[in-house]
Amino acid sequence: MAKGGPSPAGTLLIQDALNKIIYRDGSKGQRAEKRQGLIPMGSHSVFGDFPNDFMPPELKVMRSSTGARKTASTPSLQSFGGGYSRPSSTGSAGPPRAGAIVRRPVERTQFRIFYDRGDLPIQVLHGGVSGGIAWKVDVEKLDYHHYLPMFFDGLREKEDPYRFLAVQGTYDMLEKGGSKILPVVPQLIIPIKTALNTRDPELMCTMLKVIQRLVLSA
Repeated sequence: MAKGGPSPAGTLLIQDALNKIIYRDGSKGQRAEKRQGLIPMGSHSVFGDFPNDFMPPELKVMRSSTGARKTASTPSLQSFGGGYSRPSSTGSAGPPRAGAIVRRPVERTQFRIFYDRGDLPIQVLHGGVSGGIAWKVDVEKLDYHHYLPMFFDGLREKEDPYRFLAVQGTYDMLEKGGSKILPVVPQLIIPIKTALNTRDPELMCTMLKVIQRLVLSA
């Protein structure tokens, strides 16, 4: 990994800060994507979600509206008309859009679940410009069959610290994995395909860069 510049995860943090400066109206960002149902909502508190009977009314409205938007944004064959229909001579509209580039909602990843439970041997290392992660065990001693697919699954996250830890942790494991990486490649196919199928340009670029690092590391 090249030294002297921001880390891959630090670059994403810089991009987020730049987007906040450019889009000051909040039209782009994590909050806007949460309102649109494109990324999962966070927990109500550090202790988890409120029970339905004790949930504040504003949270109920937010969750219900987000779920409605998520359902409406998910394309289906019926919404596309089921096939091609030739426009009639009366001037009616042509066939509907296929939705091939429509973004798909990102579900809650296993990486987020395991991190919230404290089952991952990593933590954020606060210091420097771009920060870093601190491993609680040596990276070379990790079970790559268990952790590397989970970190690849976390590359679909767009909210920190999940995204920061998943991206930087993946690069660290690919850098120090050596001969442990090649046997795990078949287990990485599903996380890679899932990330590319989100049709989110940011997630797709992140995954493509990781694939480049994967090829060079093995």
